[in-house]
Amino acid sequence: MGSNTVATIDGDSKLSAIFSKYLNSSDPDITKFAQSIPSKFDEAIEILDKNPFPETGEFIRLNRELLKKVITRFHTKAGTLNEMLKNQIDSLADERLKIFVGIHQPNLFAFSGVFKKIVLLESLANHSKKKNFCIVPLFLIVDHDFMDDKWMHIAKLPSIRNSTGVLDLRLPINDSKRWKISSRTDPPTRSLINYWENQIYNWIKNNKDLSKPEVKGLYDRFQKFWNIVEESFLLSDSYSEFNSIIMSKIANNIWNYKTLFVNLSDLSKVFQRGYNFLLSENEIYLNSLEKSETYFREHGIFTGVSPNLNKHSPLWLHCDCGSKASSKISRKDNGEIVLIGKCISCKKSVSLSIGKNYKVSIPENMLDMVSPRAIPILLLLSRELAISGYISGTGGSIGYTVVGKRVFDALQITLPTMVLWPGNDVYKGFAQSEASRYLEENGISNISEFFIDINHKNDELKKQIEPLILRRKEIYENKDQLKSLLDNLFYYKQEQRKIKGVIKNVQKSKNALKLKSCIIDYAVNFGIERIEQEWSHKLVDNNDFTKPVLLS
Repeated sequence: MGSNTVATIDGDSKLSAIFSKYLNSSDPDITKFAQSIPSKFDEAIEILDKNPFPETGEFIRLNRELLKKVITRFHTKAGTLNEMLKNQIDSLADERLKIFVGIHQPNLFAFSGVFKKIVLLESLANHSKKKNFCIVPLFLIVDHDFMDDKWMHIAKLPSIRNSTGVLDLRLPINDSKRWKISSRTDPPTRSLINYWENQIYNWIKNNKDLSKPEVKGLYDRFQKFWNIVEESFLLSDSYSEFNSIIMSKIANNIWNYKTLFVNLSDLSKVFQRGYNFLLSENEIYLNSLEKSETYFREHGIFTGVSPNLNKHSPLWLHCDCGSKASSKISRKDNGEIVLIGKCISCKKSVSLSIGKNYKVSIPENMLDMVSPRAIPILLLLSRELAISGYISGTGGSIGYTVVGKRVFDALQITLPTMVLWPGNDVYKGFAQSEASRYLEENGISNISEFFIDINHKNDELKKQIEPLILRRKEIYENKDQLKSLLDNLFYYKQEQRKIKGVIKNVQKSKNALKLKSCIIDYAVNFGIERIEQEWSHKLVDNNDFTKPVLLS
């Protein structure tokens, strides 16, 4: 499982590159944090094994009991509650327990990075060298995000037969839906499920280079995946459930993983004490965010985190319309403490009484009216469930973690060990092969150089065409000269159209090849069982989180 020194240095340097803009600030805390993130799989195992057990008092034990109930409810609904998972849920009561967490939205047919988080969680648990404690991989579905998020309602597949080189599978979003949260949005309709199935069927069928046995193999693998989609459609009562049940069925039923799934919206009682704590420490929370944002702004660092985070409380306020509002704490003359905000969708004022005379306490029957913002999610998992580690993505979640580090420190909450797997998949499915073949047939080995050369040719043609157009007006009455000019103009215009056609097709090929495809591309090309084997084996064999994942 080990690797040589060169590979280790390379992995460390690539991981540092991900944090480079933060490391350039020369903040010793950020440097120490970035250096604590393992670049190798066996290093991550060693760190997580050696980390001491988190302190667990009575509150955390009670929270874990509540967690057991909502996890059981999720898997019962999803049809994934087998004996192995029942035992795993029971182990949440063990005193010698370490919980590793992955977090993500319930995106439509999520892209590979989401499923690789699940593979990484399971692999870390399976390869632990310590047998004197229990490890529970837990995947948290953030089901309160807005439907407006592109990845929430669009799944992408490579296809040079489409105008952009990408085939979009879309859940239609209108103004009334875009600001609803996913757990309050209806699941896809039967007609839409059928439409998506037809889109994918034609995506495969329209590739003329495939033999009949190849097409049959692609169809068979697709049908096996689509059976999961059909089952999830029948079980789901919301859009978020539709997508999260698909993820659970793949991980627990197909891959036989012991990873547990839970919805954020089901954790209100688990986080009750944490909600009250965060609201009571609202000033410290806001001040630490302000200091963090100011520091990065002064160092010219764009974190990707909303610049208005330090203007709002740690919690969202939910509205009856199915949307939510950023909230602030308001104190009335009679000592009443109120959480107030304006719904982002319907613009209605929303409020919730949360205590009196400086004592914050959200009424238990009103807990479903609030949910945590991005940074507080990890704070709550750490404080209320005492998690030992979590899997981060390489996008916006890094920015939220780095900015949130100051909040953790200010509130004296230990930031759990962070692990991430940024190594990109390298493979060539049937749609990528079609895109590559177009480039090969046109002798294009370097796309960047091609665009420089062909744009130069296009500029040269423009120089030829412009004076001819001007000259055409001058010789309009001279038919012989005009005919010769129009012949030349027609030739140059035809050449220009050819160039524009090639540019368009090369751009489509480029888009298809660089696309981070949704899980359907993997299911069709590899099969849903085999892609897990590829990911889990390469994760261990590479022993370098930053190394490209070469899929066979």
